This record gives sequence, structure tokens and C-alpha cells, in this order.
Amino acid sequence: MSRIDGSRRIGLVAPYFPPQIGGANIYCYELAKALAGKGHEVHVFAHHGATNDSAYVLHPILTLELEPDLERLDDFDMDVWHSLFFFYAPLALRKPNVFVTGHGDDFFSLRIRRPLPGRAWIGRHLSWRFGPTLRTKVDALLQEAELGMNRRLYGRALRRARQIIAVSSYSKARFCEAFPEASDKTTVIPPGVTERFFRNVSVGKSKNSFLTVTRLDDGDRIKNVHGVINALAGLKNDYDFRYRIVAGSVTGSYRRELEQLVVDMGLSDRVAIEGRKSEEELADCYARAGLFILASYAEAKNFEGFGIVFLEANASGTPVLTTREG
Repeated sequence: MSRIDGSRRIGLVAPYFPPQIGGANIYCYELAKALAGKGHEVHVFAHHGATNDSAYVLHPILTLELEPDLERLDDFDMDVWHSLFFFYAPLALRKPNVFVTGHGDDFFSLRIRRPLPGRAWIGRHLSWRFGPTLRTKVDALLQEAELGMNRRLYGRALRRARQIIAVSSYSKARFCEAFPEASDKTTVIPPGVTERFFRNVSVGKSKNSFLTVTRLDDGDRIKNVHGVINALAGLKNDYDFRYRIVAGSVTGSYRRELEQLVVDMGLSDRVAIEGRKSEEELADCYARAGLFILASYAEAKNFEGFGIVFLEANASGTPVLTTREG
């Protein structure tokens, strides 16, 4: 991959990347192609099985274990680094010119973090000797100690980072509450949407056809598909509608619970839960829908930082029904 005058060698660190489903993952993929389109030499550091593309150089080396991954990244030199999820912000303690993007719950969950020294040893050699109550208390203390250690680690990293990017004003506000020391270097840059969703705006719509596009994740129910189904059940005797739920990925029992809810609410002939679509099929779903619905709600440490699906719907000429937070 040749470079042109004024271009930069840019390293994008993306622990979640297509073909994994998720708005943030799509954002990472589209950003990589957009930067390459501007003439930059783009390197994507992602997980095994990540989507490759001629626009960038793919390095599938991430294991979602912070310290080993940072050591692997030490072997590469870039003009600019960009951690596309908050989890790899500590890269700023090892590399210059590090930008960090946060989407929402990645500010708080610290799913990828440095392990507390000695915690694994205690778990293997001591915890089994404790009774259930004491073991629970010890585990809680160790968890809090590990999270506290990582909050301090990430605070140091943020002070070294070049810039922090939040995908929405809501995400910025929540982030600055958690890390006020980085508020002066935090800015909002909303995601964009790929051009393919603008192609079908002339397709005929059915005003009584509703659409939701989302993950169905057992541990992430803030998308609130169950709430929408319950709300529609209250309208079924007065309004004619069809509700289509396109589940890009499914984790756990949430889909089965939703399918049972559809039956219990007497909506079997009104509500359909479908699987993943191709890019062309998904664009057609958006274009034909009369209304897109995603009524998310926010939790203390889990919220919808920016729903790219809303942009995809609007680009397709489809109005959106959502909530003020979530």
C-alpha cells in the first residue's frame, strides 16, 4: 500500500469489528475505509476472523486481553493511533499521538482491563477453602480493587491521550462525569452512515409496517424490544400493523423469550423475528418500512451512546420513533 504526500500511517485498534454485529463495529469498518479513501495508510488491529478489505492492512492479533495485546501493539510504529473503543486507551501510556473514541457503556464496563495482581492465584489456591458467604465477600472485594486499579490506570492514560472522541453529546456528558480530568480534551464527533442506504429512498413504503434492527442479547436488554411488543399488544384491537424485528445477532435466551411474548400477547400474525440480512436485504428492509422503532432505555452503566440504525433509517427515508435517553 503506497502513501501519498501528506498522508499518515494510521493504526486503528478495534477489538470489535465486522463480521461481528453492532453499530460501533460498523462505525470502525466505515472509518477505516474512509480514512483510506483520503489517501492514508490504514492499519486495522482487530480480532481473529475480522473482515478484511483492500482499503486497509488487517492485523488480526487482538485477544481481548489488555496487557498481552498492548505488548503485541508495541511491535508496530504508526504516525497516529486511534483506539476505537475506550478499552485500549492505555495504549496512550506506550505510544504517542493516541486518540480514543468512546461509544457508551465501554466507558464504564471495563470488560477488557488489567487483571489485579494475585487475584487469579487467590481464586485457584484460597477461595475454594472459604464458605459460600465469605467467598462471595472476598470476590466482591477483589472485583472492586481490580476496578479501582483500572480506573486509575485509565485516568493516567486519558491524561496522556491526544484527544477523546465521544459519539454523542449524551455520551460526552456521561464520560466527563466519570473522568472529569479529561473533559477539556473531549469532543463530540457523531458517526456517519454509508451511502448504500440512500439508494432505495424511492421504494414504496407501507405506513403500517414497523421495523426494528438490533442485537438480541441476553445481557443487554436496553434495546427494549420487549417493551415495544407489550406496547403494540395494547394497540392490536384498534390498529392494523406489522412489526418486523431483524436480529443481526442473538445471544442467550432473549429471542426465545420474545417469541413467547409474541404468542402470549396474541401477536403471532403481526410480529416476525428474523435473522441477519445481507447488506442489500437490510437496505431494502429500511426502505420499505413505514416507521423504524428502537425505544431504548438507559441503565447506570449501560446506555445507547449513538444508534447508527437511526441514521440508516433516516437515510432510507424512514421516520424514527425512539426515546430521549438510552
